[in-house]
Amino acid sequence: MNMKAQSTPTTDGERPKPLITVSPLTRLALAVVAVFLATVYFGQANADNHSNISGGSDEATSTDPNAPMKRVLVSDPANTALVREIAGGRMLVESIIPPGANGHTYEPVPGDAIKAATADMFIENGLELNTSVTKFVRANYRSGTPEVNLSETVAPAEIIASDSEEQIASHGHAHAFNAHLWVDPNYAIAYARRIGDALSRIDTTNADFYRERAANLIDRLEVLDQRFRIAIASIPERSRKLVVYHDSWSYFGRRYGIPIVGAIQPVSFAEPSANEIRRMIDQIRDETVPAFFGSEVFPNDVLEAISTETGARYFSDLSDEQLPGEPG
Repeated sequence: MNMKAQSTPTTDGERPKPLITVSPLTRLALAVVAVFLATVYFGQANADNHSNISGGSDEATSTDPNAPMKRVLVSDPANTALVREIAGGRMLVESIIPPGANGHTYEPVPGDAIKAATADMFIENGLELNTSVTKFVRANYRSGTPEVNLSETVAPAEIIASDSEEQIASHGHAHAFNAHLWVDPNYAIAYARRIGDALSRIDTTNADFYRERAANLIDRLEVLDQRFRIAIASIPERSRKLVVYHDSWSYFGRRYGIPIVGAIQPVSFAEPSANEIRRMIDQIRDETVPAFFGSEVFPNDVLEAISTETGARYFSDLSDEQLPGEPG
């Protein structure tokens, strides 16, 4: 079966890669390719829901076709991929966090302040993903700059808490939530609808173009979702489980019935402690994980040590922020 999505979009951003456990290895390869493509693509709002776009109006854009190209700043590389695909080269789209950088620890540089100050729109994921970066952009963009929160397209009841069961029990409710919604193609579709609408609002001349690009992307995401289901169904049910490095794959797992059986770094991107490493080693042994995958964001020496201790194969060459080869 050909796992390649139809008309793969030009992208250069994605979120952290999980350590994946499936068996046998040939079926593992199919699932890994599918998972990897998902983050680069992605990533159900109604097209008329504009409540989270503030500071702009429908008439804010000149209809002059010779007007300067609009500049859109995005909070992270993964969602930059979606925005850039829908913009289709008619806007300058940039991520505040460069590809390959750790979004949780990235410290903005003076050039980032210039990007914020010249942006015509800021698009953020929301749910406190990379909060310090979002605060930096807000402190530097011009008054009245429209801001779009993508996570507001998902119903609150569907958001997964990232607090531990003990923390939720002690407070009676969750305080922190998993922000990596785009790895579920259904939520990436909601993101695409909101992005197409938002771009149309600041460039009314090309509004139909952006909405058509969003619709085309949604069609491809629906096909990709179907192919994911077919590929994952080929994995024996006993092997459909994920052991992840960073807890960014919960929505993907929920969508396709793959439980997240553990994460070495559930919350932060800090260097894992000796106890966290030991728990991961024990879990890989207990779950008989045949292979796991990392990227440049994760500390290779730690993952190589885990591989040595467990005998599971470790692959470090899956880029976390862009597809291999030339864009497209």
